[in-house]
Amino acid sequence: MSDLPLSIAQHFHERTKYSAESVANSTYQPDWANPPIPFKEYKIGTSYDLKPHLGGKPDPGAAAHPFWQRLSRFLFCSYGLTLKMMTQAGTPIYLRSAPSAGGLYPAELYVISRGTVLLPAGLYHYQPQTHSLLQFWEDQVWTALQESCFWHPNLHEVQLAIVVTATFSALLGATKTVPTAEFFWTRGICWAIWS
Repeated sequence: MSDLPLSIAQHFHERTKYSAESVANSTYQPDWANPPIPFKEYKIGTSYDLKPHLGGKPDPGAAAHPFWQRLSRFLFCSYGLTLKMMTQAGTPIYLRSAPSAGGLYPAELYVISRGTVLLPAGLYHYQPQTHSLLQFWEDQVWTALQESCFWHPNLHEVQLAIVVTATFSALLGATKTVPTAEFFWTRGICWAIWS
């Protein structure tokens, strides 16, 4: 084995990984009767349907533009619903393209637009159940994003930003001490898909 020091990622992994002992000693039992909501549903806002741009050839009725095709595919391949299965009880189970995106620690995807001809400035929620973007905040939020990111220079070069959120409450019971490990692990899978 190499004598090289561990990277930050390797150090984090070693400190937060599961072990046979930690799993065997855990008294946690998931509350299967009270699962988290698999995705948020915003009811108010302007909807942008992405389904016409998902296939190989754009829908003749849709405004064909490479931007919409790339955004549609990107969102579907990272967090889209790939399968809806019905349980014996008659309730649906949704499977997403990213592991655990809708599992015990549901993730949400948001798009922040600086403002372009095709996508006005604002905050958008990706709605996987309809494969659409819902603009629920029409105001200019880009400056707040830049402030939150300490004016990182990359935000001067791009028109869109992607934000991933998760519900930590389901994680707290499962991992007790390191809910962030699960969050970053599952979101890391999504970032790898995007790369």
